[in-house]
Amino acid sequence: MKSIDYLKELTKFEHRGSATKNERQAAEYILQQLKRMGYKVEKQTFKTTRDNLYMLPLQVGILLFICGFFSLKYGGPLEIAVLLLSLFAISLLLLEVSGKPVETSIMPRFLSQNVFTSFDESRSKRIIVSAHYDTQRGSIMFHPKVVDNLNLIYNISYVGFGLIPIGILFNIFNLKVIASAILYIGLVIVFTDIVFMAICEVTGRYTQGANDNGTGVALTLALAEYYINHKDKFPDNVDVIFLFTGSEETGERGMKNFIREYRKKLSKETKFIILDNLGTGKVTYLEGEGMILYKEAGKMLLDIAEKMAKVHAGKVQKMKNLLLPTDALPAMAAGFDAISFLGKDENGRLGNYHWHTDTIENVDTQLLSYEEEFFKEYLVKVAEILN
Repeated sequence: MKSIDYLKELTKFEHRGSATKNERQAAEYILQQLKRMGYKVEKQTFKTTRDNLYMLPLQVGILLFICGFFSLKYGGPLEIAVLLLSLFAISLLLLEVSGKPVETSIMPRFLSQNVFTSFDESRSKRIIVSAHYDTQRGSIMFHPKVVDNLNLIYNISYVGFGLIPIGILFNIFNLKVIASAILYIGLVIVFTDIVFMAICEVTGRYTQGANDNGTGVALTLALAEYYINHKDKFPDNVDVIFLFTGSEETGERGMKNFIREYRKKLSKETKFIILDNLGTGKVTYLEGEGMILYKEAGKMLLDIAEKMAKVHAGKVQKMKNLLLPTDALPAMAAGFDAISFLGKDENGRLGNYHWHTDTIENVDTQLLSYEEEFFKEYLVKVAEILN
């Protein structure tokens, strides 16, 4: 089967929301396809929240607003405790964007799962090709007239969050005028952020997720079919694993759980190739991950991508990173080499990003066919050099 055939099947689901029944059904479809190809397949289950994109900033914002308001209006002997509480809130945000497998949300947890082909223990080196199959809830944050300003929105939010503990610290040292000014500005920004995130949380609706990330899953399935039928093109000591993660949209929970459980079975030479949002634009590889805490992609993986970009002139480009991380970040945070590939235009835009136009009709099928051949070539080259 071609990648477009897999995509057509995946988009028969209304959505594949994280930790929902639809996500579980999509996982079963993927599992059955891998079995049909001839793979031994494993399923890893775990529990996770259904939303961190909106709820975690909302939780952190509310906690910081309470701390800042208390400091501004009351102060007094509890000021140190309020400062520590505000730093705890900031630490939750930093942990979330670090890629570390630490749970940061207090929200209820639901069942999710990863599906992957079994390890071949006889092979000493390993490549993991991965794509997440869950979908996000579109909200005004990702409205076509708003989405280009996301970097600015997030930066202003981070400044507001950071001003709260700074203002409290000035209050502790009795610099009341400066503290009041900082806290007022911080509270206004944080309150605005709380209202914005609350609106997103209440009004957000799941997307079909054809591009994000039906395309990555479809391409990974096509690569899995290619690999099992052409193992003669790959070195004998290199094992290629195909990993399909759930709940990536809740903060890479699938990949974090996979690495937490299987890290000891992976040598430091293991390479992760992440396929995500590949239905529009040009093939784009990222030089790194993380907006606040930046980590570079694996050098060997980047070098191969750069060499192939020269051969595929005009069709492949590189960019530094994304605002929101991909599944490559947890792999990098655990010390593994990883790289992410996405489809972006020259201005860095992802097609129909987390919006209700993310349907199969808006996927560039010619691009998908091209990518299928591109990633076959890329995978073989990585395996040969890893060998």
